[in-house]
Order: sequence, then structure tokens, then C-alpha cells
Amino acid sequence: MHIEKNWSSLFDLVSMILESTLIDLKNLLLGWNISPDDWYVTGEAAMVLSGYPVTFRDQQMDVLVCRSVWPWARPEEQVSLFPDAGTLEEKQLHEFIEKNNITPDFHPLPHVGIEAADRFDHSFIFSPTSGVRVLSPWAGVWHRKLIIEFYEQTPGFSLKVFDKNKFLRWQKFIEEIQVQAETIGDEKTRATCLQVLPVVERAVAFFETEKDEDSSILFKGTAVCPGSVVGTVAFWQDGLDLSGKIVVLKHALPYQFTQLAKARGIITEAGGLLGHAAVIAREYKIPAIVGVAKITEKLFEGDEVELDANNGTVRKL
Repeated sequence: MHIEKNWSSLFDLVSMILESTLIDLKNLLLGWNISPDDWYVTGEAAMVLSGYPVTFRDQQMDVLVCRSVWPWARPEEQVSLFPDAGTLEEKQLHEFIEKNNITPDFHPLPHVGIEAADRFDHSFIFSPTSGVRVLSPWAGVWHRKLIIEFYEQTPGFSLKVFDKNKFLRWQKFIEEIQVQAETIGDEKTRATCLQVLPVVERAVAFFETEKDEDSSILFKGTAVCPGSVVGTVAFWQDGLDLSGKIVVLKHALPYQFTQLAKARGIITEAGGLLGHAAVIAREYKIPAIVGVAKITEKLFEGDEVELDANNGTVRKL
């Protein structure tokens, strides 16, 4: 099924996901022996490709890939996939990012309540030319319900691995989709939004009941890799030498791994225990705290801070 695209004035066509980008991604994965039937585009990128004018952040394209075909072994609990460091495939991924100005964010299937077997029912072929599967709008909404219920209902898991801002983004995301679905007469997606919104609102409410245990702490977040360091703040810049710095950024993306690996510490506004910043920090044993509200507005380049990732606190010295 090919969905007719209706570009909103919110977007500059130049910044959209071009069909050539999808073809480049397909060829990249074919080079890794991953068939087009074993992955699909998901998240905000899928919505944009389906003609839904949602906020498309940071030129990031979420991609779900069958874990069984991913060429590099990864622990079952790891929810982000990337090629081994220093390999030809890692170089190819960086070349794709540089050429297309978009970062594929690979996640495994099955994925926290989302089954690999559903990939055909939940997606459509974007175009005969590309041959790339894209998540259907209704399924993009439904997947958020599956993820929340997985963390609510599965023993040993909790919504605490995320942060409240994630679910506030989801709430806005679904409200935008519902409006567009009503406008274009997409009844299946509209009905799905009505089912899923209360579940997302419940997730937001979960964080609103959490108590602020110590208001005397200057900044507080979620510790994702232990350790305590003192250092100088540096904000993320492509190509900047981050050696020995405590890097502050809104959130981490896969292409930043190599550069962030040199940091003394990592602090992010968004993210949780399973986010990219957490994966980077644990892999390279860098003390890190995520989910520190508005930290990019409260710290400045060159500030001296104490990052205590044993307790999840940041103090400005």
C-alpha cells in the first residue's frame, strides 16, 4: 500500500526524508546482509513519510530490525543497535549520515512488546522504487501503548527507566496525529489515538507522583553509569575534542559514540536507563547522569561541576 504524502507548511521539503535516503538506507543494510523484509522505518520519521506533519526532531530516523539478522551479537537487554567500533560497517554508517544528514537509530525486533512477526501487518511499502517498509500511522500510535504496558506489567521492569519528558512528547505526538487523522478521514488511526492517549496520560501521571526527595540538590537526574568526577563543562559540538571534559547535551545519538567516548563525564536533559547516553556511558565506563531537567540552560561552557553518578546529582562549583 502506498500512502499519498501531504507535506505540511511546517516542513521545508529540502529537510524531508527523500526517497533517495530510503534507497541509500536499504542499500546500506543489504550490504550488511539484512533484507528489506527484516526491517522498517518507525517513529516520527514513519509519520512524516506517511503524510502526518508531526514534529520531526534532529534528523533522526528510528528503524526496527529483526534481532535474528543483526550481524553483531548484542545482549538481549540492549535496545539500541550499532555496528562494532572500528569496523568497515561503522565507517559506512558514518558515510550514510554525512551524505543524507539523517541518523538511523536501530532498535531490535522483538522490542519491548512489539513482535517481529507483526512487521508485515503493521507496515506498508513506501514506494515500488524504494521497496522500503514504513510503519503505518495507526501502528505507530499503537506501539506506544505496547511499550508502556510492557514496562508496567513485566516483572523486573518499570517506567522509571524513562523520564517524564518522553511521555509528554508522546502525548503531544499522538494529539497531533489525531488532529491530522480527523482532517484526512483516517478513521483507523483516529480510533487508535483515542485508545492510546489515556495510556500515555497514565505514564505521565506515574512521574508526577514521584517525590522530590532532596530539594537542596542543585541538579538531579538518573544515574546510568556510576562514578564521581569533577571537571569543566563542554557543550556538544561536532568535531570538538571532548577529552577530559564533562559533556552536556540534550540527548545522545548513535553517531556521537566515538566522540563521547573521550569524555570525563556525560550529562543529558533527556534519556533514561536504556537511552543512547546510557549505552555509551556503560560501554566506555564514563560516569553519567541523564534526565536532568533544563540542564543545558542552567550550566554554561567552562563551568566547573561535580558529577556524582553514584547519587544522580550535579553540583556547580
